[in-house]
Amino acid sequence: MQELRDLPLDGESALVSPVGDDLALIAGVADAMPDNVEALLNGDPSMSMKTDIVYWVRKGAPAESAIGFVAIVPIRLASKVRLRSVVMRRSGQPIRYTLIRPALSLPALIQIVTSDAGDRSSIILDRIVHALIGGKTNQKRLDAALSVLTSAGPTDGWIEVIGSIDTGQVFLQGWASDLPCDAVRILAADDGLLAGEFKSAYVPRSDLGEQGKGFVGLLDTGESTLDPSKLKKMFFRGRDGWRTLNVYDRRVLLSSTDVPAHIRDGLIHASANADTMQILRRAGERFDGRDTVSDLKVPVRIGMDMVAEVPGGGILVAGWMLDPEGHVDSLTLRAGANSQRIDDTWTRLPRSDVSTAFQHNSLFAGRLEPARNDHGFLAFVPGPSSSAETPVYFELAVGDTIAFYPLTPLRGMSRRSLERLISPLDPRTAAAGAAIERHIGPMMQAMASPAPGITEIRDFDFNDMEAGKALVIGAGMDAEEVSVTLSLLALDAETKEMPIIVAAPVESFDNIAPEAERLSRFYGIKVRVIGATGVQDACDSFEAAIQATRVETLIFLAAGVLPRQAGWISSLERAYRNRGGKALVSPTILYEDNSIRFAGTWLDNGEQKLVDRYIGYPRDVVRGSQPAEVIAGSLACCIVSREAIASAGGFTRSYLGAGEKGRDLCLKMRLGGTPAVWLPDVEMISADSDASASALPMHRLAQKIDRWSFERKWSLLINNMR
Repeated sequence: MQELRDLPLDGESALVSPVGDDLALIAGVADAMPDNVEALLNGDPSMSMKTDIVYWVRKGAPAESAIGFVAIVPIRLASKVRLRSVVMRRSGQPIRYTLIRPALSLPALIQIVTSDAGDRSSIILDRIVHALIGGKTNQKRLDAALSVLTSAGPTDGWIEVIGSIDTGQVFLQGWASDLPCDAVRILAADDGLLAGEFKSAYVPRSDLGEQGKGFVGLLDTGESTLDPSKLKKMFFRGRDGWRTLNVYDRRVLLSSTDVPAHIRDGLIHASANADTMQILRRAGERFDGRDTVSDLKVPVRIGMDMVAEVPGGGILVAGWMLDPEGHVDSLTLRAGANSQRIDDTWTRLPRSDVSTAFQHNSLFAGRLEPARNDHGFLAFVPGPSSSAETPVYFELAVGDTIAFYPLTPLRGMSRRSLERLISPLDPRTAAAGAAIERHIGPMMQAMASPAPGITEIRDFDFNDMEAGKALVIGAGMDAEEVSVTLSLLALDAETKEMPIIVAAPVESFDNIAPEAERLSRFYGIKVRVIGATGVQDACDSFEAAIQATRVETLIFLAAGVLPRQAGWISSLERAYRNRGGKALVSPTILYEDNSIRFAGTWLDNGEQKLVDRYIGYPRDVVRGSQPAEVIAGSLACCIVSREAIASAGGFTRSYLGAGEKGRDLCLKMRLGGTPAVWLPDVEMISADSDASASALPMHRLAQKIDRWSFERKWSLLINNMR
């Protein structure tokens, strides 16, 4: 059959080109046609659908064929029904078209349409492409739109160099014949089609002769980010229709820090209007990996103490900025395409050392106020994360100048690093509360610290295969504390035969394991010692120990919490069994002076908050009290089932200490049907303080941070408790 080269002009037949399974382009002629009509497939009223019409006036054509059109018809046909005809319902007389077979390929149809539409072909193709990519798109429609543009737009040139800058714009360099200088609207093809604006300058190219001109420019696709590595083609409308810029198969892909220098080199011989040249020059001044703050001629300097990428999303920055005359208009943290200003929300910290270091610097001499030392800052920026390839840096707006300061984030942050970072904060001040509210608290909530991981295990006559319960000691760095605890347990008839697991930080494993081995041989106790990474407190130790045993019933005991009388385990277990194993049972814990350290966490109905009742009271206050269900027990000493912990999702990792971490687990288990029970008559004894005098401010600060995180998570539930 001879291939069709023209539109059928009889007004009764039309060309068809299918696009996937749900769309067809139908082209023909008519005496008149509106922008949209109702189309009946195969003339069947049950297969009626709205159809967009793209039409043009045919020059010199008779009245009955004065209008050429392309109908964009959504198809909803049963799989075995063949599309043979279509009826266009318009005002006046409906028109029935028989569809010519075989169907045409989309490029063939577009060639016929553009030939007939003449100088209107660019507008016709615009509307066809808009209909294909507008609304609900799929890959076949996108491919069809690309096919339309490619078949309609001959190659005008090639893109040879690509790279993005930190503002999200994409730098392009290459050559073209018909590409307009300065600004032109484009469609960029990557995995789909993106609309944007390309601003470019001409660059002389002796290798092209009269065939074209070189260009350098910036492509801006607005809020839709274009990945430079995925750019395939770029379409623009030239003087006489659509044109295509193809990406050279050996194109150079620049890193974002290499692009500014490439732009600067390209602008040496470039020409464009003043606005375009200014835009390109500013792009050439973007971050290229260098510290330019140190080159400023005004008294502004900056330095960093820590930049840490928080597991779970976000970046924490702490450092200092010296700006005694207020030249810095804004300080913005940038990580790839993400940016956030921090100087309007940061927490200022005292840094007298910075004042001392710069007081004799010629640029700052006489400009520093002796009474003002708040040069330090702390800020958490949620959301952005970085990879090794993504530059992270500060952007300082200093008058009409932009300066940059590169940052190197730590991948992960230890508890000790965080403590060093926040140690300048005084927990008694409002500044500490503001820092917790704005930065440290949100950071802790965003943090997804990895669970403790076992790296070392040593067994000393240990066997828990037949055991119904196991005793878990949560150890810290103090090997002597573990030794005392094991010795007392070895002298207790109830615990001497139980399997005992000592879970410790891997840093203290080599000190604790030999002592556990000595005691195991001397007393004949069964001990397993594990060393785990990520252990910062007793709750972390317990979480690690759960991985090291299959015993269902676990008795947690923080090292340094010691039994006051014999039979404490049987009392806890009895209350636990009375609840069918569906409870976390804790005893009373006393300080060394016999005052109460823990007697259950209760709900204060008056203030609608959780309180640890009786803290500091003499032990006689609770003597004779009956066992009671409380809001939370103490993980420092309790009996609980492995299943209850697993069902609650284990410990939450966004706390600094064991107190709120244990309380959080108790509330999660309570929601899952496992309440906490307090046994007043079972007594344990513990040390007077969690922290030394030197570490007390940090300990109190950590408590404030944890309390903020806890209340943000649980306040709504607590307010609704009765």
